[in-house]
Amino acid sequence: MNIEILVGSTLGGTEYVAEAIQPYLEEVGMTSTIHFNPDLNSLSIEDEQIWLICLSTHGAGDYPENFKAFVEQIKQTTGSLSKLSFGLIGIGDSNYDTFCFAAKRFDELLLEKEATRLGDVFNIDVVNSPIPEDRLVDWIPLWIKDLSNLAI
Repeated sequence: MNIEILVGSTLGGTEYVAEAIQPYLEEVGMTSTIHFNPDLNSLSIEDEQIWLICLSTHGAGDYPENFKAFVEQIKQTTGSLSKLSFGLIGIGDSNYDTFCFAAKRFDELLLEKEATRLGDVFNIDVVNSPIPEDRLVDWIPLWIKDLSNLAI
């Protein structure tokens, strides 16, 4: 099983989270591809796919620059994304009232397009976890268990 890891990052910390996920997946025999500049044209949404989205929030709840065009591509799709299953990791700062707002908005968008979320959205607060990738141990094993229940 291959997992497409999609990264939306402004300052680069989210990229570390994405890279830290790969050993967990490899340990259970899964492969993964990281997309630092996600583009819907390189992902075949007509086929069954699993995405793991690592998404930081920028500014007043905005998407990172490298993710905005991808969000627009998703919004413009006319068909259903029912063959897509996804996990979502939001990274943000709880000092702001828009904490992990980009992840929340993207989750809503994918669900509107009929994609299936695996597990709960995992929000990492950089105030309490200055090295966000260290928090993966709390969530990734649960998400991998959700993956194992898929028949893809």
